[in-house]
Amino acid sequence: MRTEHGQAVHAEMWAPLVEDCVRMRCTLEFKRAADVDWATQKTIAVCGTQKTLEDVAAAGVLPEKVSEVLRAVAAKLTPSGLRCAVKSQLLVPPVGGVEEIVVGCVTTEASRHVSPYRGDQVRGFVKKHATLAEGASLLLAVPDRQSLHAYYSQASHGHSLCKLKGAHDGFDATEPTMPAGIWLPAPSAVTDDDLKAANIIGASNQLTGRLVDLPTNYLNTQTYSDVLKGLAAKFGFSLKLIEGDDVLKEGMGLLYHVGRAAEYGAKLAVLSHEPAAAKDDEVVCWAGKGIVYDTGGLQLKSTTGMPGMKGDMGGSAAMLGAFIAAVRLGAPIKLHALLALADNAVSSFASRPDDVHRCLSGKTVELNNTDAEGRLALSDAVAYANKHLKPTIVVNMATLTGAQGVACGQHFAAICSNAEAMERRAVAAGRESGDQVHPVLFAPELLMPEFESSVADHRNSVANRGNAQVSCAGLFIYTVGLGGADFKGEWLHIDMAGPSVADPCWGVSFMLHLHSLCPVN
Repeated sequence: MRTEHGQAVHAEMWAPLVEDCVRMRCTLEFKRAADVDWATQKTIAVCGTQKTLEDVAAAGVLPEKVSEVLRAVAAKLTPSGLRCAVKSQLLVPPVGGVEEIVVGCVTTEASRHVSPYRGDQVRGFVKKHATLAEGASLLLAVPDRQSLHAYYSQASHGHSLCKLKGAHDGFDATEPTMPAGIWLPAPSAVTDDDLKAANIIGASNQLTGRLVDLPTNYLNTQTYSDVLKGLAAKFGFSLKLIEGDDVLKEGMGLLYHVGRAAEYGAKLAVLSHEPAAAKDDEVVCWAGKGIVYDTGGLQLKSTTGMPGMKGDMGGSAAMLGAFIAAVRLGAPIKLHALLALADNAVSSFASRPDDVHRCLSGKTVELNNTDAEGRLALSDAVAYANKHLKPTIVVNMATLTGAQGVACGQHFAAICSNAEAMERRAVAAGRESGDQVHPVLFAPELLMPEFESSVADHRNSVANRGNAQVSCAGLFIYTVGLGGADFKGEWLHIDMAGPSVADPCWGVSFMLHLHSLCPVN
């Protein structure tokens, strides 16, 4: 934002990256198991419960001798609650082209908060044992239709990282695509709609994961917006970009000043999908935190606390991936995704503690922590949605607090909602998708006093860090951005700081299930 230095060189470096993002490549090509030529595969990774492993071995899907090995290996495996049991077996001599089979046995047990479909174990198996290579393949032996989405979606989470090694400029476009056969026991059958959804959602999951993993010298607010332009042109949704001084002119003083110190300034991207047949009385707005790097601002993060902050835009990446999937699946609702993009950098233009900035909602905020910037950016995003788009539902997602990891850990995102029905739908969506969530307190009358200020409407960070920080951060967005109880629709806040670190693809499937945008299992 401050200088044109090196931009032509940077643009040349970024071009392959932008093109590859827009390509929406998925490393897994989902097919019916019967449509994969298993005899020509060099390595077959098979994942399922003990019963489905036995059933698929008996179903004649694989070559006979491979099925015999699968049956023998599966009988010896006992999964734990944490991860599936795994064993590999070399085939000597090879059976056709098959030299090795790797078997992952998924548990059928789950405690009451854990998704019974155990997509977490499927994801872990693919990540560690279904390695991308020439001649490698994957067979998902799915227990039933209720488990189907969790299996294929979480499997695609296993391959998500960008590759910047050697001569590669962005993602490794030379990597092979792995055939991933899906098998269901009779009388269930894998339909064309199942395969369409699996491949669309898989591509969105991996786009999200790769964006989260990109370093900021590649993915800054400018390249992020270039990716959005390419995706809008490809998939036909409308895109509005508010950038530079226009962010401030629009009244979004919080977002503007979060990104003011950086070379490339803050932007609000508004993605819109408005099918002609959609109802006028239901407007859904998603808002994602897109802090492409978080130094902490002038209240700088520590030497060990700053690495990894390239992923502080995980909320926006998940919302983008979910939005693209919703468009491609033909979502029948009016849907808007607002991505608040900024780089919380340090320079002479950086906001100082004690500065007071104004939100689009009209609320003023005194800064007492420049490292609590995500709630500022998101408050302007939801305020824009409320003012201009008239939503009935607002969902915001962010890698917002370290306290989320203390409260819910890396396997569950924290959710906070003004509506019990929304909270219940969110918990159900987490169980169905494998992107799991757990509720925290919604108690604005008790917690918002943490943000009291003598010079502004609110401060941006709590007075007492031991008083439900996860809830407080979400309630700040609800109060400052949406106006609190003045907002009459449903609101859901998702803090996925821990899950996004553990799984950069987290969030796409959750959002689709939350709004019933996936094919019914």
